[in-house]
Amino acid sequence: MKIKNDILYVLVLYRCKVENSEAFRSLFSSYDDEIKHLYVYDNTPYIQTTEFKVASYIHDTSNSGLSKAYNEACKYAISKGYKWILLLDQDTRFPSDALSHYKEAACQIKTDMIAPRHKISNGMYLSPTPYRMKTSKLMKQAPVGLIKFHCCAPINSGMMLTVKSFIKAGGYEERLWLDMSDIYFIEKYKRYYSSFYVLPDVTCIQEYSGLETACEKIYKRFCIYLECARNYPRKTLLDSISLLITTLRPTVSRTLHEHTSLYLKAYINIYLFGKKWNFYENKTR
Repeated sequence: MKIKNDILYVLVLYRCKVENSEAFRSLFSSYDDEIKHLYVYDNTPYIQTTEFKVASYIHDTSNSGLSKAYNEACKYAISKGYKWILLLDQDTRFPSDALSHYKEAACQIKTDMIAPRHKISNGMYLSPTPYRMKTSKLMKQAPVGLIKFHCCAPINSGMMLTVKSFIKAGGYEERLWLDMSDIYFIEKYKRYYSSFYVLPDVTCIQEYSGLETACEKIYKRFCIYLECARNYPRKTLLDSISLLITTLRPTVSRTLHEHTSLYLKAYINIYLFGKKWNFYENKTR
């Protein structure tokens, strides 16, 4: 069965050209005709050109992040009459036949959300996995088929969902501009939808910041994580406790591992008091 051209592909970039992103090269290599349905949201400080004719190119010099990009893409999808939006991270590598599996599932499975499985370089699965205390755990196996949200949840990249369900869930929280954006979105989404479909024949390879070894990158990424955690909406006491435990764990771990007080100071300044340091004004991935 064929699905109409009603999928809007949403690619968010940072210091990477469209044609150089893993998602673009792997997903569209066999589907050139789909590029005209590609919505590009570029957080790079400078405008980047591309030889491909895409549906829309948005340049955001303030680096507003993933959540705003997804919300703006949904508005565009509504204006153009798209039924589905497929969220893409620039660092995700898809199987060459992935789009055919997405389209087949959209036609045959009664669901409003479709997602792939994600593996990282050490062979562990990053998604879909169980979420506890606002965080997920890497797993040796990941489920396929119709899955209940109370068992597992997907990450942003590769998530394809109907525009109507995106709207019903209330979109993404833009203060969570990078980390935890998918966790909070799924928390809202599962109030209205109980399950999602995991494609059995699509396993993506995902770049994972948790395996980063460069100390400066780890530290800056940690600071980004703390800002997003501080901005996470707290509706119950359990939310506050979960976030406290979740953020303290890596703070203590990194402090002991690196033999430095930098991480503890960052925790106090950013997470507890909401301060920003000078280097942090220019957000980096």
